[in-house]
Amino acid sequence: MNKKISIRGIFGLLLGVILFGCNQTNKKKFYRLESDDTGIFFNNINAENEQINIFTYEYLYNGGGVAIGDINNDGLTDIYFSSNNLENKLYLNKGNFKFEDITSLSGAGCQKGWKTGVSMVDINADGWLDIYVCRSADGDPNNRKNSLLINNGDLTFTDRASDYGLDDNSYSTQAAFFDYDRDGDLDAFLLNHSLLQISNSFNIKVINRLDRYPYVGNRLLRNDGGRFVDVSDTSGIYGPASNYGLGVGVSDFNNDGWPDLYISNDYVDSDKLLINDQKGKFIMATDSMLSQISQFSMGLDIGDVNRDGNMDIMTLDMLPEDNKRQKLLFGPEHYYVYSSMQKKRLFKSVHAQYAPLKQWKFYI
Repeated sequence: MNKKISIRGIFGLLLGVILFGCNQTNKKKFYRLESDDTGIFFNNINAENEQINIFTYEYLYNGGGVAIGDINNDGLTDIYFSSNNLENKLYLNKGNFKFEDITSLSGAGCQKGWKTGVSMVDINADGWLDIYVCRSADGDPNNRKNSLLINNGDLTFTDRASDYGLDDNSYSTQAAFFDYDRDGDLDAFLLNHSLLQISNSFNIKVINRLDRYPYVGNRLLRNDGGRFVDVSDTSGIYGPASNYGLGVGVSDFNNDGWPDLYISNDYVDSDKLLINDQKGKFIMATDSMLSQISQFSMGLDIGDVNRDGNMDIMTLDMLPEDNKRQKLLFGPEHYYVYSSMQKKRLFKSVHAQYAPLKQWKFYI
């Protein structure tokens, strides 16, 4: 009798575990929240015109950016959206997934220019999160100056980028703030990109390899008592014409306790894995530490995927996977190059060799 009860009990327990597991599997992990419920009505609409369009700016549809943080120290996470050519939006979290648009009240709209990436960071260490907004695309350098919105502690912000030396007017994609020299304050890395036209007959990466091309090269800005000083070239952060920076990640790749950099680069130049030498410089380690890299790198992320204590890198590659799609997106050749390849019977896509590549890779 006891044995029968035990068997039935075990069977019932197993059945309950299975049913519970099925219920858990079918249970939704994420729920879509509508704008009417949350109060968030942001939409990044790109309005093309004669000055800015897909022909004058090929990264037109790369999007803007979003930053999340508690701007008023009430324990609730607020949201800041970057709009390319309209007004940025700041939403205050009121609790229970309800948000209030305080853009006009806060003065954080940053209407001018073409906005790209955005970061929340307490740049002056006063306990209040500030907002840094990058700009690009616009042909007028004055309209490309990045903004540093200092938090006044009363839900208002004041742009003081010029006071801090952070009003850079390069073609900026994003900014990363980290203490690269470990002196106790935050320094800034500005990820910038080129606008030069690319073709398969023009090998851009041999041009200005160590020279700084105007408005194009990445920058490292050291925080010297609240004023940011450009130390790029002396720190191994060069600015060649072949710089098409679209992603940046900060992490300690060699486990020495110092922050390193990974930069994803579009087009012909390679990604850059830069190791902090602890003496104020970054050393290129792409070839020595990576077995392979993406061909046309877009975004990236860093994390310990296999939990072995070492940081892994994931990059996104925009190269089409099949040969047909590669041919459809193949750029124009110069006539003399086309003619030369015809004569030599070598007319083929230079991208065909990359056809086996997938659209993304893990580096572990």
